Amino acid sequence: FVVGCAATDGDVIVGEAIDDTVITARVKAALIDNESLSATDIQVETREGVVQLSGFVDDRSDIAEAGEVTEDIEGVRSVRNDLTLK
Repeated sequence: FVVGCAATDGDVIVGEAIDDTVITARVKAALIDNESLSATDIQVETREGVVQLSGFVDDRSDIAEAGEVTEDIEGVRSVRNDLTLK
């Protein structure tokens, strides 16, 4: 008797969830370490390596900077940059 489990498109595999959590933590740390950004108003969510940035920044150049910082993080497949100006 063998019991199996297959992941479907909507399921999150445990390994992916852990990786996404690590990526999110790394992105947040990198944004905080970047002195030109005010990372307190930036939210970060990751799903299957796709990082979504949301929240508010003071300057249009901060939107691009946050995206570039995020792209440089290991494991990031792509960035959805939904940041807006305050």
